[in-house]
Amino acid sequence: MTTEDLLRELDTKIASGEMRRSDLIARFALASIGKETSRHFSVTKMLYVMGAAIVVIGIVIFVSQIWNDIGSFGRVSVTLGLGLLITALGSMLRKERPSESIGHVFHAIGGALIPGGALVALSELSTGGSHPWVVAFTYVAVFAFYLILDSVHKSPVLAFFATANGTASVYLVTNALLESSPSHAYWDIYAYLTMAMGVSYLLLGRSFQDGRNAALTKILYFFGSAGFLGAAFSRVFDSTGWQMLYFLIVIGFLFLATRLKSGAILLISTLFLIAHISYITGEYFADSLGWPISLIVLGFVFIGLGYASISINRKYITS
Repeated sequence: MTTEDLLRELDTKIASGEMRRSDLIARFALASIGKETSRHFSVTKMLYVMGAAIVVIGIVIFVSQIWNDIGSFGRVSVTLGLGLLITALGSMLRKERPSESIGHVFHAIGGALIPGGALVALSELSTGGSHPWVVAFTYVAVFAFYLILDSVHKSPVLAFFATANGTASVYLVTNALLESSPSHAYWDIYAYLTMAMGVSYLLLGRSFQDGRNAALTKILYFFGSAGFLGAAFSRVFDSTGWQMLYFLIVIGFLFLATRLKSGAILLISTLFLIAHISYITGEYFADSLGWPISLIVLGFVFIGLGYASISINRKYITS
């Protein structure tokens, strides 16, 4: 095997997730070179993100200006059709240049256009486009599309859109199932569903931690913890049992943050602990202690929680 063949094989393995770039750098003592290239790539990726965002904004503005003049076929073409075309270009670039990030950019632009484009196609081409089940199955189809695409290209961007569309599918299917349910049951089920989705995000983030989708771990930890703790916090207003249980839940998440070494989970847990203490103080102690004294006590509690979160982050997460 020639040097060129070896380098090409290493490029392919890194792009597919079989080998991590950090392991290669550590193995061959290329740490200094790695820092320089990572700095270069961080600037490049920032420009890619900014460019993709500007392209999407430009497309949205352009389409809104010509929307009433292009007819049904034109509306589908400039939304769903354009999204599929850009995604196809991204797939071609991923295949031809697996070690570069340019393919991810096109997949990101396509991912921003395809879900909305699918809804536009339903609205323009069918009479039942607004029915809850039709919308739900549309997102299920988009979710399946991105699962298949991610299995082929093994890209964190595609995994992100698969996760996002899968989440939307779960909520839309639930919405279709609960269409005739009473409103109080509707919101209760959504709260517990959000807790379940939060747990699934945390588990998914943990499974991604050492693989090709490691870049998504922090995002999943953030939204997973925010979803679970936010939905659980909505329960404390109606139940004394939940008010007591919530303290244990937040403490559990603080412990989880140290186990997973996640600053995102630590931040969200601290914020919701502050919110819960504020609610309990206002609900039960404001009248008995006097509101100004309650505020003073609450302020010192917040200072203590801030100091504790910094200490936990420094001792168990950053280290």
